[in-house]
This record gives sequence, C-alpha cells and structure tokens, in this order.
Amino acid sequence: MARKSVVIRLAGESGEGVISSGDILTQAAARGGYWTQTFRTYPAEIRGGPCMYQVRMGQDRIYSHGREVDLLVCFNQEAWDLHYDALGPDGVILYDVTSVEIPEEYKVRARPVRMEKLAKEIGGSSRAKNMVAVGAVCGVIAFDTTPIEELVTARYAHKAGVADANLAALQAGKDEAADLAGVMEIIHPTEIEEDRVLMSGNQAIALGAVAAGLNYFAGYPITPASDILEWLSAKLPATGGITIQCEDEIASLASVIGASYAGAKAATATSGPGLSLMTELLGYAGTAEIPCVIIDAQRGGPSTGLPTKTEQSDLQHALYGGHGEAPRVVIAPTSVEDCFWATVDAFNYAERFQVPVIVLTDQGLATRMAVITAPDLSQVEQWSRTTANDVEGRAKRYELTEDGISPMGLPGEPNGQYVATGIEHDEWGHPAYTPEIHIAMQQKRWKKLDPLSNGAARHESYGDAEPDIAVIGFGSTFGAVREGIDMARAEGISVGAFYPRVLGPFPVDRVREFTAKASRVVVPEINFTGQLARLLRGEVGITVDSRAKCDGLPFTAEDIYEMITVTEAAR
Repeated sequence: MARKSVVIRLAGESGEGVISSGDILTQAAARGGYWTQTFRTYPAEIRGGPCMYQVRMGQDRIYSHGREVDLLVCFNQEAWDLHYDALGPDGVILYDVTSVEIPEEYKVRARPVRMEKLAKEIGGSSRAKNMVAVGAVCGVIAFDTTPIEELVTARYAHKAGVADANLAALQAGKDEAADLAGVMEIIHPTEIEEDRVLMSGNQAIALGAVAAGLNYFAGYPITPASDILEWLSAKLPATGGITIQCEDEIASLASVIGASYAGAKAATATSGPGLSLMTELLGYAGTAEIPCVIIDAQRGGPSTGLPTKTEQSDLQHALYGGHGEAPRVVIAPTSVEDCFWATVDAFNYAERFQVPVIVLTDQGLATRMAVITAPDLSQVEQWSRTTANDVEGRAKRYELTEDGISPMGLPGEPNGQYVATGIEHDEWGHPAYTPEIHIAMQQKRWKKLDPLSNGAARHESYGDAEPDIAVIGFGSTFGAVREGIDMARAEGISVGAFYPRVLGPFPVDRVREFTAKASRVVVPEINFTGQLARLLRGEVGITVDSRAKCDGLPFTAEDIYEMITVTEAAR
C-alpha cells in the first residue's frame, strides 16, 4: 500500500558521503513535487566521526522531520549500532554487506547492498558508494531517478567520466534493491498549484536580509552560521551590497555598527561563543541607538560546547546578556519559511526603533532543508529610520520625543553630525551623568519598544484558542508541536500552542490571555535549565510544566503528544 510520507535515515562515517546522499535525495524529492523536511547531525571534526541525515518526504506539507524511521541506510557497523532503535515497527534496513553485521531477528526486513564493492567495480574507488546507496533507496520507495540523473549531470558536466560513473552507481544500487521495489512506495504528489522552493533556514535568512534591503554584511565563520556569510559573499555584491570577513566576532559587529552609523542596513551572523564576544558592542548599539541585526544560530553549549548539535540555550543571553540595561529586540523564527519573514521583521524593527535586533535560530533550523511556499516579494515592506533630514534646523540626536524615537543624523548630510557615544549623554549627545538625565534617557530608550509589547509584533498560534492544555515554546520546535497537537486533538483533547516570535520585549498580556483557562501549561525547549519556563514564571507569574532536554536533537511530534497526554500520576 502506498504511503503519504516516508522517513529515510542515512548514517555512517563523516567522509563516506552520507550528507551528500541526503542532499541529493532531498533535492530530487523537491524537484519531483514532494514536500520535504530534513535534520542532520555530524561531528565537529573535519573528517571522521559518525554522521546522520534524515529526510522526510511526502504528498502533503511536512512540519517536522519525523521520529520512527521507515528506511534505515547503514554505511558501516557503527551506523547500525547507533540507529537501529529508531526503526519503526515495519521499518526496512539497507546495509553495506562488506562492513555491517546485523542480528538475525532483523534480517527478515533487511537487504544487504554491495555499496563499496559496486562503487569500486564501477569507478575504481569507493567514492561512489553514496550513489549506490541513493539508488538502493530509490528502488525501495519506487522513486523516479530522473531528477537525480539531472542533478548529477549538471553537477559534473565539467568532469569527463565522473557523471557517467555516478549514474552507473545509481542504477547499480537501484538494481541491487530490485526485490524490495516499491515496498515503501510514496503516493505521487498532485499537480503543484503554487510556487515552491527548497532551501535551508540559513539560506532563507540570507534571502530575507537581501529582500529587507541589506547593504552591508560583516562576519566571521562559525558553525552553524557560516553559510550565511558564504551565501551573502556570493550574492550580495550583485545587489550593490558589500560582504566582508573580519578577523573575529568583535570586529564584525563593530564594523556593522559603523556601517549602520553611516546609513547602511547592516547585519552579522554568529553562534553562542561569538555572541558572547559581541556583548559589549550590543550594549553600545542599544545606548547609542544604532540599528543593526545579529543572527545567532544557537548550538550546544556552554563554551565551545557541541558545535554541530542543536540547542536553545542562548535565550537568556540574547535577552539579558551584558552589563547595565540597554534595549534590544529578540525574534525567534518558527520554520524555514518564517526565517525569511522574521529576518525582514528584524531589519524593519532595527531601523524603526533604532535598536540592535537578534534573530535567534538554532543548528536544527539553520541547517534544515525544507520545501516551502516561495516568499511573495511583493508583500515585503521596507521600513526606514527617522533621519535628521526629516526635521528643520539642527536636530537633537537623542531628543526626548513622545515615542522615544529621535531623528538620526547621517554623516555627510545636512544635520548629520553628532557624537554616537556609549557614555550617558544628553539630547545633543554630550556626555552627561546626572541622575535626572540617566533616568530620562533610560525611559526614552525603552519606551521605543512599547509598540512591540502592545500588538505590533506577530506571533504564532495553533489549535484551540482557549485550551485546557496550553503549549508554549519558541523557535524551531513549533513544527513538531503542531503535529503533536493534531494527534492529541484527534482524540478530543482541548489543546493549543502559542509561540512568541518576538521574545524581547516579552508578550506578557498575550500569554496571560492564552493561558487564562488552561489547567496545565507545557513548555518544551531544548536546553538544560528550562530558560523559557523560567521566563514565563518570572514575567507572567504562572505555574508551568517544564519539559526541557539537552540531547542535541530536536523534538518529534510523538514527544509532544506524550507531553500533552501524560497524566498527573505519571509525572
């Protein structure tokens, strides 16, 4: 019987082509009209160590990467040892016959594949082993290999013989699994009526930045944010923008602040260790009221931590990190598609409210590949900062206005000269230390964010509007929560989710309204101490059921379902 979706997991040693195999399958599925979503995990070392790539593809839109694996592909023995327990009850196994030994009880649903042997026979080395594996997968799920053949031909068009060898390996793998042909056939997607694209969270952020009017990007490579710098290095110059790689994260943000001072829309991207280095400059940007955007692709911590694993443990740092108190905005996109729109929002908030804005993603979302509805660029709004050109006469840079927003001078333009100091200052920017001035300036700087606390910010919700069981989370866990809620509501359970996209300033009133009739508030998050749960207790004053974990892996829909349906006695 054909399936609506299938979960495929490829596992092996870094350097065996596991990640490239997953990318090929994902791209081919997208070209074939399927919805897809992926999750990958890999070692921090350049070569060596276990890695895994999971792709879920299907006829309908997919919100999470899935839990129970339908098809497990083992490149080596360690892959089997690490991942066999993820198999679903009728999951099928493909394994390299030369390097993997599996228990007798699993062999009834397993198929040995001569991955390395066939690769050497065809190409003279084991380099095409991954293409044999991809071919075997296609055979099992009855997948048309035409999109893969097109990808391979295009990729190796400049290398004589390489494309032919890879195509031969692909066909050999498909033939190898002939006796399992169609055992997990996917229902073919219906005709596509909308414009779709396949992209990662990082790619969506980079594209959103360009759409929002990014002029200047400075960064330093750091996993898992590096490919934002790489993508913009290749693409931003075509729009008239500038991308530079700086010597470190401090120089990157300092450069961005300088570019913004000169009038550019400017941004940088980093991960937790880099955000730590940027902390003093974040406070400076807030005090000097200079717009800038910082993308923080969270990874496991603390310190160097787990560079290639996912975690949501920078929340408190993003909200509060730094000495003293300076305003900032923190946005947490909920999906690959939302990465685009959240980045547009980030630039608009930075420009209008003249503050630094942190876009908080994580490794799981940053590297996640997903088929999404192509962003409608006609719906993108570009907000601009208030400048001294908008007022007559000499402008007070830090004028105490009704909404806290004062005209920003631009060097070289009329009224453009001013001192952007981090020292406390009066309305003209002159150093001033009296209690009255410090209180007035703090009130001014924080007042600017009032609109985001009172309805201007967009948030996500799903399920019942006044639920008995309320789920509150942030960021990349939203897709799994959505599917978990569907499973629970199918059993008649009253449940809904509220996901603040703007976490700073925190939407206290919205959370209170949403949880007003709830008997239980469940908070799933990927960190050790339950940082969002703490925020809810402190800011909203409600009792919550914290479900934090820090295993470096995302939640599944089944995880969320179990949280929702657990009884008081079981907790």
